[in-house]
Amino acid sequence: MSVLTGRVPRAFLLPAVLGLGALSLASASAEPAPVQQARPEPVAAAAAGLPFGFYVGDEKQATTSHVAKLGSDITFPQGRFDGSLLGLSGKVPITGKLVIPSTESYFVSFRFMPATGTVELIPDGDATGTVEVKTGATTNCKAVGTNLCGDSDVTNKVFIKLSNVKVDGKVLDVGPNCRTAQSVAVNIKALMPLGFPAPSVKATSTFSTPGFTGCGVREDLSPLLTGLVSGPGNTLVTNLKLRCVGSGPPPNGCGA
Repeated sequence: MSVLTGRVPRAFLLPAVLGLGALSLASASAEPAPVQQARPEPVAAAAAGLPFGFYVGDEKQATTSHVAKLGSDITFPQGRFDGSLLGLSGKVPITGKLVIPSTESYFVSFRFMPATGTVELIPDGDATGTVEVKTGATTNCKAVGTNLCGDSDVTNKVFIKLSNVKVDGKVLDVGPNCRTAQSVAVNIKALMPLGFPAPSVKATSTFSTPGFTGCGVREDLSPLLTGLVSGPGNTLVTNLKLRCVGSGPPPNGCGA
């Protein structure tokens, strides 16, 4: 396999792929006005679920991932996590959807070669896990200062897709289907506020990046990207900011 592709050293591709280190699960910034939280009856919540939403990343801590093999970071735009608690007492199931906009990554390889690329996070099903519901602003929920909170253990899976790659201004044709062969699993554990006013909550996770597949048109670039980027020890840090709780109207309810 040739070491040069379109007269661009293939080794310089690697920074453009840094985005694959990124992913996240819930966070961000909102400025909710202190209002009385709607509290559905426990029976109704168990049957239909208690809706809630978080911003993913805020002005104090954007969603940022460190790619261990490359020793570099990538930052994503603010996203959203919308979910539902299937109960209001004890440890209950949780489901949800994570949406994070794609990002244009820019890095300088070997301190002189610029590389760019678009990184997209494609959900692999819904996020799943459990939340242990707690109450008490000065006791169980003291760390977040709300009357209702939950110890979350949630896993979100996404494929990392790479496109529009350029190295030193020259297009590197990775094709339309360049992504990780398996989805990346990011586990988030955090005490989440479920009432207002709510502070931002910092969440940190460590994850492994799978190998790549479908990369390259004229030659297979997947093994190269896998060797350069895939592996364990990647980290994700973000702030989770409560956006809404309950089925009431916005701004603090999640209803239409």
